[in-house]
Amino acid sequence: MMQKEKIYSVPELSRFFAVSEKTIREWCKIGRLPGFKIGKEWKVRVSDLNRLISGKISSKKRKEQALF
Repeated sequence: MMQKEKIYSVPELSRFFAVSEKTIREWCKIGRLPGFKIGKEWKVRVSDLNRLISGKISSKKRKEQALF
């Protein structure tokens, strides 16, 4: 049986990064966070976020600007 992976919503990420929900949506839209959409809502997998934080994946803008 497959195990479900935790997926963060915009409000959860907003609290985690201490930025506005609008900022999280923009980061996902421009590729600074490895997000995907379900309907109209952005989501981010915990595994993708962990890899981004640990520097193991790059986002579209990562080479041009630091996320943090």
